[in-house]
Amino acid sequence: MIIYDRFASAYQRGPYLRFSQNLVESVLPDYLNEIGVKPSKLLDMACGEGSLAVGMAKLGYQVTGIDQSHKMIDLAKERANQADVDVTFLVEDMRSLHFNGEFRLVTCFFDSLNYLLTIRDLQDAFNGAYRALQPSGFFIFDMNTIYGLSVDWMREETYIQNEAQDFIEIHRQSYDYENQIATMDVTIFMEHGACWERIDETHRERGYPIADIQFLLNETGFMIAGMYGSLKNRTDVQTTSPRVWFTAHKPG
Repeated sequence: MIIYDRFASAYQRGPYLRFSQNLVESVLPDYLNEIGVKPSKLLDMACGEGSLAVGMAKLGYQVTGIDQSHKMIDLAKERANQADVDVTFLVEDMRSLHFNGEFRLVTCFFDSLNYLLTIRDLQDAFNGAYRALQPSGFFIFDMNTIYGLSVDWMREETYIQNEAQDFIEIHRQSYDYENQIATMDVTIFMEHGACWERIDETHRERGYPIADIQFLLNETGFMIAGMYGSLKNRTDVQTTSPRVWFTAHKPG
């Protein structure tokens, strides 16, 4: 089963959407203006329930969003309809994108690339983003760092992530230090009439050394135009940064 398919309905009720909303409201538009990217064609990889894609469409971008979860794409289409904006949403795997030179900007946010657990898969995603871009286009993404997964995630190994009268979402986390893989077991109980449904999903993210990410980007053909510990503040990456933000530029 594709992860997020059963989790999708609970996901959109959780705190996760604030990440995309904060990006769209100020952080990403300000940064794009700074690097000279005007509203144009945008590909949002691993777009989830579409909050970022729809937000960018409202700002004038021609947006295509892809995600491997059918349920997430259904939610994204519903969000676009409610916002009365035109966004193309497709069920696709970011490791095997078919686009060729169509976009001025490619994005991939909320540590989606950490879900790729092998160097080969990460390289395939970078290659797909590179092919999808027009010459002089930009690829902007974030990833959880090894510190973020092995330290920040492990500060609280079991906790209630979200709850309401009709559902509760519980997370249990562990870390494999040998393989640099964090595992998050998600258990959700949702009320359906007189019964409660239990939903279980296991999410795994791999932490990659920053030097390895840089190497793979360069091998793909990208030039690294920016690397930050915070995109909002444009701060440098520190050893204790839980997240790293990259801006990669396709020469042209």
